[in-house]
Amino acid sequence: MSLRTALRRFATSARLSQTPAVASAAAPSAPSAPSAFSDMSQLLATPSSSFASAPATPAVVSKEAVRGYSPDAVPPSEDPSLDLFTNCLMKHGKKTEAQKMVQSVLKLLHQTTAQPPQPLLRQSILLASPSVKILSMRKSAKTILTPRALTERQRSRQGIAWILKAAEKGRKSGVSRDQRIAREVLAVLEGTSDVFKWLEDVHKSGYLNRYAESLGYGIG
Repeated sequence: MSLRTALRRFATSARLSQTPAVASAAAPSAPSAPSAFSDMSQLLATPSSSFASAPATPAVVSKEAVRGYSPDAVPPSEDPSLDLFTNCLMKHGKKTEAQKMVQSVLKLLHQTTAQPPQPLLRQSILLASPSVKILSMRKSAKTILTPRALTERQRSRQGIAWILKAAEKGRKSGVSRDQRIAREVLAVLEGTSDVFKWLEDVHKSGYLNRYAESLGYGIG
């Protein structure tokens, strides 16, 4: 075998031995398989395969949910209407007896109407309350009537006084006072009480004598 033939075979074998190494170097590297113990943050950030959900926002817990109630829904510790009604019922400083009477009236209202009694009592007081009072004064030989506006407490007090006055009608029949008062409260709500006649008389008198205020005949 000649020297030229030997060199040609050597070059061919060297070329064949280098081809796999070059091919492996030129080919892109395949991505490595994910590890079974991947980072927890990556697992949480990966959306579910069934649906893509929006990033979760922290739930805002309201104060009402923490308390279990809304402060606006809590009734006041004292009811001004009930306190005023109790004071108007009280005689000789016996407030405990007046409170028991008010509780009995509220119980009767609840049994009769199957509704919360406090709003019924407040509504009856509001309906029976006048807006003005009539003051009288003597000028020469003439009596002048002058209307005066009442405050909210004065209006409520006069309305309660009229309800209690109208409730005295059934006193001789042997009906207990709490029952008479409860009946009168319902009569006011139904519009059949004598209170409305007194209320109309006061407002009518105030309307007819309204000129006295402009003439300066008022008292204090």
